[in-house]
Amino acid sequence: MLVALSAAAAQADSIESATGFDVLVTGRIVADCRLSGGGVIDFGELTGNEVVTADLGLRCNVPFDLSFESASGGLAHVAKPRGEGPFAGTLRYTLNVAVPTLAPQDGMMSAAYSSAELTARKTLSSGDAIAAGGGRLQIRTQPPEGAGLLAGDYAETLSVTIQPRV
Repeated sequence: MLVALSAAAAQADSIESATGFDVLVTGRIVADCRLSGGGVIDFGELTGNEVVTADLGLRCNVPFDLSFESASGGLAHVAKPRGEGPFAGTLRYTLNVAVPTLAPQDGMMSAAYSSAELTARKTLSSGDAIAAGGGRLQIRTQPPEGAGLLAGDYAETLSVTIQPRV
């Protein structure tokens, strides 16, 4: 019984004389990457050298890859993408991408691709940075080839995907 009292007394003394202690605090943040935007961009009458910009909603709290892929390699005539006679059926464009990033310092990831290059998926990496929020796409059409563009409707599907790297 005396041993038990002595141990209790020793524990009480050590608590009263403590000058500090450590507390282990833990938590978790789940990797989250989201991409929004898209929709329809109408160039109107296609003459070449048109420029449109589109905002890209981008939120990613881990490093990421942003990929771009063109379905047609340009704005393609809906019925005759190869054109007819001297008239072209595809209007090429250049895609410029700019996405602000955060790492130890603020930065900008950017690239420029021709629509022909985009028929094979192109990927832009944030390196070790995360998204600072948003981004901007600029599409500039090129001058038409040959005698000009074949009359009719033109369309293109540009796919933009995000892949988190954790």
